Amino acid sequence: MQATSDIKQYQSLEKDIRLTKREKLASALGGMTGTIHTQMISMFILFFYTDVMEINPAYVAALLLISRIIGASLIPVFGIVVDRVTTPWGKYVPWFVILGVPIAIFGWLTFTDFNFGPKGTVIYATVTYLIYSILVSIKAAPFNAVAPAITKRVDDRISLGQYSYFAVMMAAIIVTAVAQPAYKALGDGSDAKGFSILMGLIAIFCIIASIFQVVTLKEKYVVTQKKGETSASIKDMFKAVFTNKNAVVVYVYILAITLASGIRSAIMIHYFKYFFHNESLVVIFGLMSLIPTILGVMISGKIIKRFGIKGVILTCTAVNVACTAAVMFIPATSTGVVIFFATLAIANLFMGFANPAQATMLPAAMDYTEWKTGTNINGFMGSFQGVMQTLAIAISGSLAAVALSVIGYVPGAEQSSETIFGLKSLMGILPAVIFLFTASVAWFDITEEKQNQIAQELAERRRKNEGSNIEE
Repeated sequence: MQATSDIKQYQSLEKDIRLTKREKLASALGGMTGTIHTQMISMFILFFYTDVMEINPAYVAALLLISRIIGASLIPVFGIVVDRVTTPWGKYVPWFVILGVPIAIFGWLTFTDFNFGPKGTVIYATVTYLIYSILVSIKAAPFNAVAPAITKRVDDRISLGQYSYFAVMMAAIIVTAVAQPAYKALGDGSDAKGFSILMGLIAIFCIIASIFQVVTLKEKYVVTQKKGETSASIKDMFKAVFTNKNAVVVYVYILAITLASGIRSAIMIHYFKYFFHNESLVVIFGLMSLIPTILGVMISGKIIKRFGIKGVILTCTAVNVACTAAVMFIPATSTGVVIFFATLAIANLFMGFANPAQATMLPAAMDYTEWKTGTNINGFMGSFQGVMQTLAIAISGSLAAVALSVIGYVPGAEQSSETIFGLKSLMGILPAVIFLFTASVAWFDITEEKQNQIAQELAERRRKNEGSNIEE
């Protein structure tokens, strides 16, 4: 197969600088620590502010929405900063500590109640959460830019995707299963104390992880700017990104898959409660989403080598659309429950195949931009993946809430047949249509062979650039 031979050809390059398991682990820790913080925010911040700090829920809702909007708007701005600043310790990797330490500290401060009184508590919560959420958001810029700087090998990038996925899943499982009993036990009757101690322990782990990343990861593929050479203008940076159709394809893919998954997650408890009349199925939903995906990721390397990156992702798109749309034909019976979870397992198995493949696309698009324009703007390009994910999460929650109103949903009441059909559509038709946009990968034309060519030419440019800098 062509895909296999192309990857093997690429693997023959620069054999002496393959990533070690330690480096892959260090890279994956970025996703783990980020997931811990985002999961703690999504699962507990509303409860902490309303029930522990006793802040008005309407104010909390406004704070969460405004902070997310501010964070999303600042991600590309920070991406420009990352691309224009080079520290003595590297260009992207040092940001794991520069941002990781304050994120850990403000995470602890956010979940710590110092009892400043009604007004003081509101001011304190507003300031700490705004800083915390903004720092968590802008970390996407350097985090997504690291992979092209540490490896150009397709096989290493696929392996990085596998390590990162397992790290993210482990973080999600830990927060979901351990955080609640942990803060209860640590607080010894005081939720405020429990949250503070828990986030203090998380802060220590995240700081140690960020130091380990900086010590371990080495940037081997960053072009240093020549003396007297000016940085690309913001206009040129936008042009370089959005005239690169491969980058646009990645952003569309990320937006679509996050948006579709977000809508299903927001609606699933309503669907189980009023269609199957068993909301406890949410637990099984989590397991049947997780286990098949992990299995798929475990064997994804061989699948990708056999069928190629694009082929695997497009197959995943077709399976996802079919399995999601199948919700419209599932009966509200015990057999229907089995069919639902069977289709869910199949869809997530294929999603597991595609996850590491998808992780190689943005680094390839970054390399392509540098190769085509001569400008390294990995931080700026990586920032837009964070923007797409942030926007998708915000849109999916708002869209689900509006849709429930449109279909006539009445909390706690027996739902009409029209409302039940609406719930099925929100679980089936709408996300299936959105999943269709992931087929945009068909226009991603940086093949493994092309990545091989780009890597060789970029390596030659680096040698020339380093030589000219020495002469100067």
